[in-house]
Amino acid sequence: MYRTVVVMADVKPRRLDYVEQTRAALLDAAERLFLAQGYRATSIDAIAADARFTKGAVYRHFPDKQALFVAVFKRVETDTVNGLMGPDQRGIDPWAQALKALVGFLDASTQDRYRRIVLEEGPAVLGWGRWRELDQQFTGHVLAQLLDGLITAGLIDPQPVETLARLCCAVIGEAALLIATADNPDQMRTQTLTALGQMLGGLGSAGTDRRAAGTVAGSPG
Repeated sequence: MYRTVVVMADVKPRRLDYVEQTRAALLDAAERLFLAQGYRATSIDAIAADARFTKGAVYRHFPDKQALFVAVFKRVETDTVNGLMGPDQRGIDPWAQALKALVGFLDASTQDRYRRIVLEEGPAVLGWGRWRELDQQFTGHVLAQLLDGLITAGLIDPQPVETLARLCCAVIGEAALLIATADNPDQMRTQTLTALGQMLGGLGSAGTDRRAAGTVAGSPG
């Protein structure tokens, strides 16, 4: 008589893969529905049906709809931030790196995914305080890295990085909202890039201000 031997080391990774795949499918479904019809009009039942799982499967991964939204929000922010920073930034001029990230972020704000989930639904669903807290974890963290690089390179006068990052995050976030809600996003993009370029130029040490402003204002649309 032969006995089937189950190797537990194989079972556990397969179960983890299934759990991760289920979670990813639920996030995909939730994001599709949040984008298409908004948070309020999207139910847990609709998300489960779209993902082809039971309602119970949703609750095994997320305690409620807001927790599911937060997970979608974080995924969108993570994808955006990773796209801004690129795979390897070593050897890149700090000003060029900062300005490229700025232009990329403002461009992302015009895309449906970021605009709808982060800029429009985010504050309404999470409340202003929680939304700012989460945004600081992503946009604020990137800004702190970029500003620290500029200070280290001597392109910005030494000052507390976290304070400067929070202030810049607020200004750039407002610029993103202006673009996302503008009747003419392309025109607003040009206006905000010019204004932000001048502001960044004002942060620069002697000899760097004109280069910063000119590079941002002249960025391709």
